Amino acid sequence: MHTNQSLKALKNKVLQGGIYLTIRQLAASVLSLVSVLVIARILGPENYGIFVSASFILYFTFWTAKCGLDVYSIRQPNLPKDAAEQILAFYNTAGIGLCVLLWFATPLVGAWTGQSVLVEVLRWLVPVIWLEMVANASISMMERELRFPQVGLIETLAQVANYAVSVPLVLLNWGYWGPIAGFFAQFALLAIMASYCYPIAWRWRWRSQFIGSALRSGLAYSGSNLIWNLKTLTLPLIVSRLAGLEATGIVGIAIRLSDQLGMLRIVIARLSMSTLAKLLGNAEAVRRTVSRGIVYQGLLVGPVFATFSCCASWIVPLIFGKSWLPSAQVFTFVALATLLYTIFNMHISALYAAGHNRDVARFNVIYISMFWLAAWLLLPVLGAWGYGVAEVFAIPSFVALHCSITKLYGSPDYGDGMWLIVTTAIPLLAGPWFPFYMSLSLLVGSYGILFLARPTLRSIPMELYAAWKAPKPAK
Repeated sequence: MHTNQSLKALKNKVLQGGIYLTIRQLAASVLSLVSVLVIARILGPENYGIFVSASFILYFTFWTAKCGLDVYSIRQPNLPKDAAEQILAFYNTAGIGLCVLLWFATPLVGAWTGQSVLVEVLRWLVPVIWLEMVANASISMMERELRFPQVGLIETLAQVANYAVSVPLVLLNWGYWGPIAGFFAQFALLAIMASYCYPIAWRWRWRSQFIGSALRSGLAYSGSNLIWNLKTLTLPLIVSRLAGLEATGIVGIAIRLSDQLGMLRIVIARLSMSTLAKLLGNAEAVRRTVSRGIVYQGLLVGPVFATFSCCASWIVPLIFGKSWLPSAQVFTFVALATLLYTIFNMHISALYAAGHNRDVARFNVIYISMFWLAAWLLLPVLGAWGYGVAEVFAIPSFVALHCSITKLYGSPDYGDGMWLIVTTAIPLLAGPWFPFYMSLSLLVGSYGILFLARPTLRSIPMELYAAWKAPKPAK
C-alpha cells in the first residue's frame, strides 16, 4: 500500500516533471505553428496535402512498429538489467525489415488513392522509421525513470532542427521536399541525442525468451492502439481518395492546428501512464488521479481551443491566406472531438496501466467504426467539412470508456470536467459564426462564470506552485 507521504512525493515529482514538459511543449508548439504557417502558405492546399498524406502514413507506422515495447518498458515493474539492449536489438532488426517492406508496398498506396506522387515521397521518408525506433528505445527508458525534463529538451531541440531545415528550403522553392528534408533532420538528431542521454549498447541479437514475453505483453497494448491509430490513415487513404488532395490539405491544417494548440495534452498523457502504473495497488488513488487528470487536461486544452476558434475566421485567412479559410471551419469540429478524447485519455491510461487493454480496444473499434462510416458517407457530399462532422458523429462512443473505468475503479468525479467541456464548447462552436468582439465577450463570460462557480478550479494554480516549490526527491 502507498502511504500518504509517498503518494504526495510521487504527486510532486510528477507535477514538477509536468511543468518542465509543459514549458518544453509550449516552446515546441510555438515553433511548430510558425513553421506550419510558412510551409502551408507557400505550398498551398494541394501541395501541402501531398506532404501531410505521406507524413500521416509515416506517423501510423511509427506508432505501430514499436509493438508496444515502449509502453512495456515504462510500466513493467521489474526489468532485467539488459532489457534496454534487448529492445534496441529488436528495434534495429525489425526497423530495417519494416523499411524494406514499406518501400515495396508504396505503389499500393498510390493505386488506392489515385495519387501516384505519394509513391516517390513515401519512399524517401521510409528510412526515418528506423531512426525513430532507435530513439524510442532510449526515450522510453528515460520516461520510466521520470526524466521528463530531459525528454522534453531533446524532443524540442529535434523539432527545432526540423524547422531550421524545412522552412528555409520551402522559401527556396523546394516545394513539399522541404518538410521531407526537415523530417530527416529531426529524427536523425533525436536518435543521436536520445542515445547520448541514455546510452544503450548496440546488439543485433536478442534473447527470444525475453523479447517473446515482452512482445506478448506489448502487443496486448499495441493491438488496441493499432485500432486507434487507424484513424491516422483516414486523411491519406479516405480523404484523398474521396475528396482530393486540396481537401486533404485543408483537413490536414485543421488537424495540425488542433494538435499543436492542444499539444499540452501530451504532457498529462505521458505523465499519467508512468504515474498510474505506480498506483495500481490503490484503487481510490487511481480514481482520484483520473478525476484530477480530467481537470488538468481540460484546462490545458479547452481555453486554447476556444480562444483560437473565436479568432480563426480572421486569423487563418490573415496568416495562411484566403484559400485556407475552410480549415478554420473544419477546426471547430476537430477541436471539439480532440477535447473530448483528451479528457477521456485519462481513462485510457488507467485501463492500460491495469492491463485492461481489451476495454480500450473495444472503445477504439466503436469509435473508429462510427467515424469511418460517417466520413465515407459525408466526404463526397460535404468535402473537407465531412471530416469534421464525422468527428462529432463519433463522440457518443466515449460512453464505453466511462463504463469500463467505473466497473474497475468506480466512477470518476466529472463535476469540474463537465463544467469545463460545456464552458469550452459554447465559444468553440459559436465563435466562428459571431462577430469577433461578440465571440470574445462570450469566451470571457463563459470562463469567468466557470471559475466563479467552481472554486476547486481556482486552487489549481496554487497546487502547481506548491508542487514546483516542493523539495526535490533524493536520488
